[in-house]
Amino acid sequence: MLGAHDSHEPDARRRAAEAAEAHEQGLAARREERRRRGAFYTPPALVEWVLDRALDGLAPGAPVLDPACGAGHFLVAAARRVGVAAVHGSDLDADAVRIARERLAAEDPTVPAEQIAAQVVVADGLEAWAGRRFAAVVGNPPFLGQLRRRTAGQSEASRRGLGAYTDTSAVFLHRSLDLVEDGGVVAMVQPLSVLAARDAGPVRAAVTGKGAVVDFWCSPEPVFEGTPVLTCVPVVRVGRRPVSVPATDPDGWGTLAAPAFGIPAVHLPDGAGAVGDLATCTADFRDQYYGLVPFVRDDPSGTPLVTSGLIDPAESRWGRAPTRFARRGYDVPSVDLAALRADGTLAAWADARLVPKLLVASQGRVVEAVVDEAGAWLPSVPVLSVVPHDPADLWRLLAVTLAPPVVAHAAARYLGTGLTPGSVKVSARQLAALPLPTDPAAWAEGAELARQAQHAAAADRPALLAATARVMTTAYVGTDESLAWWTDRLTTPSRRGAPS
Repeated sequence: MLGAHDSHEPDARRRAAEAAEAHEQGLAARREERRRRGAFYTPPALVEWVLDRALDGLAPGAPVLDPACGAGHFLVAAARRVGVAAVHGSDLDADAVRIARERLAAEDPTVPAEQIAAQVVVADGLEAWAGRRFAAVVGNPPFLGQLRRRTAGQSEASRRGLGAYTDTSAVFLHRSLDLVEDGGVVAMVQPLSVLAARDAGPVRAAVTGKGAVVDFWCSPEPVFEGTPVLTCVPVVRVGRRPVSVPATDPDGWGTLAAPAFGIPAVHLPDGAGAVGDLATCTADFRDQYYGLVPFVRDDPSGTPLVTSGLIDPAESRWGRAPTRFARRGYDVPSVDLAALRADGTLAAWADARLVPKLLVASQGRVVEAVVDEAGAWLPSVPVLSVVPHDPADLWRLLAVTLAPPVVAHAAARYLGTGLTPGSVKVSARQLAALPLPTDPAAWAEGAELARQAQHAAAADRPALLAATARVMTTAYVGTDESLAWWTDRLTTPSRRGAPS
């Protein structure tokens, strides 16, 4: 350890560590305060993992910053590698900053208290270090969404044009890219949603523009006491790029985390086009959701309203399973189409949806879709509608959604955007971007099998779905790994009757 003074340090360190533990326990007991701050303290093993990568090769005295340092876990561990005089931190919690200073003073009493006070300050870390450059920026910034960010007093100026719903932790990652010198490292704990969430897109693009993800950690289980949020750590080297790094597509980093979730790697062929070449993919939103509410009935004679919970692969469970819409339970949710058209507000919308189409559930353990041959169903938000330019392509499109390589591709690329880590979620834009197969003969066979699967009796459908999956794996020149993975997920029970 740098700057050790062993004659009296152990007691001072112990007292400082105990103060930090008491502070954290007190905050944990005040759950609402912890939730408001988005403060969850980092397990020591993860701190060491981050520092092993971020500080590798740094000389003693190389400056290191934790812009949301809390009680100093990262600072103390970093100080043992580069020295107390080299670490800097900030936090809005004055008590936590005081404890961090005490812990650093216990590490090396030769560093003046005034110097430590200048290095570790009570301030908003998004703004406090403008113009400074560090060899590494590390830490576990607060996880705060839009509403909690406002109540916590976070400055909107520091967000610099990022999406309205970008989590504060991702804003810290984005800001830190400007705080490291060329060749420096940024390694910050992030919610798993940073991998593919739309509003984190500018953050991912900034990383790709300024550097590269050179290492990555994530866990399929929660590791922070007091929150179910799943987390990850992208280790970003700014400026100088290594010869070989993992892919960091701004549209999604999910492939970095896929191995931790058991999602097989797939390499889909290029050049055959995408779903959007054959169909228009549409998502409906709150106007349609709330607009439908007055016209929904439990009536088997009405126009079926199909929720996400009623869609299985090649199967609609409407009328055979209960579901929920607008916080109410229904056995046969239907729309009074005559009343809706008389009202006029959603008449044009209903006419546009009452055409032959594919309905795709917003998320599931696999991509779940069913064909509406007659154009007789209305989608419930957030069900996606896929309307082919040529109705003859309906079954070919259904076969694409049943292709294990496509599902594995979507599961990996958009990992972190679903309500649960095991769900596969795609937006209308992402659905339109799914690639088409390169083997037309196998695709045609898969389309016919998909048609048979949807029309089959319940007892016969599993075998036909399995046959479709095998053929469509061949159509994409896929691997047996993706087929086995898809089959396992298809046969694993999932939550039914979820609110749509």
